[in-house]
Amino acid sequence: TVIRQVSNLEEELGHKLFHRHARGYTPTAAGENLSRIASVNEEQLQGLVGLIQEHGSKVTGELIVTTLHRFNTLVTSWMAMLQKENPGLRIKLISEERALKLEYGEAHLAIRAGLKPTEPDNIVKHLLPLQFGMYAHKNYVKEMGTIQSSDDLSRHKYVLHTNIPIISIQKWIDENIPMENVSFKSSNHAALEKAVIDGMGIGLFPTFLALENKDLELVMPLIDEWRSDLWIVTHVDLHRTAKVKACSDLIKTQAQLILSRNT
Repeated sequence: TVIRQVSNLEEELGHKLFHRHARGYTPTAAGENLSRIASVNEEQLQGLVGLIQEHGSKVTGELIVTTLHRFNTLVTSWMAMLQKENPGLRIKLISEERALKLEYGEAHLAIRAGLKPTEPDNIVKHLLPLQFGMYAHKNYVKEMGTIQSSDDLSRHKYVLHTNIPIISIQKWIDENIPMENVSFKSSNHAALEKAVIDGMGIGLFPTFLALENKDLELVMPLIDEWRSDLWIVTHVDLHRTAKVKACSDLIKTQAQLILSRNT
């Protein structure tokens, strides 16, 4: 059958030609190369075989990484390190709250937050624990103080995201923060961080990101329920390719450095 022939060819080449998913097959970069010159003579075909076999062994070409808006700055710094180590790599960072479909080639590697992703064709590894806390700029804290009890909540200003994905945090905000005390709201995390830095109020940050900024101070005790997780996700067909492996290894190394600095 055609499927068996494709599988045999993939085995001979040592690389996947198609992403397999429930709706059918999507060609990989190697598969697209093969389709372009499927009618060439034997000499050219031998050259193509060498090209495909080399394709997965070098950290070159385009690498598509996706993450949430909140982690853009962090992931960009990681990608700068990766590109410096591998100058032949062209990196594309897609920032979306939507989970891109790796099985359709929308991205090669994803960094996701929340519950562990469960797509059957993806390989998922835990990257970092996420603990959220309320932080403010040190000048704001110097002027307004911290939150020592529930009585203090109403005398502070707050900077909040328009859509907080963690239900326990949103519930706490709804029950404890007067809406008239919310001085600034935005769907853009860079704008929210800038607002907190400029002293507009108290904002919500993952602790490991807040601890990277010496101007931010924790203004109230951490709440256990404000926890989540960060995951690194790759597709099974691309997991062991050189560029995906290089990216994954660097990200996991940097995540361990963050953990060591914050413990």
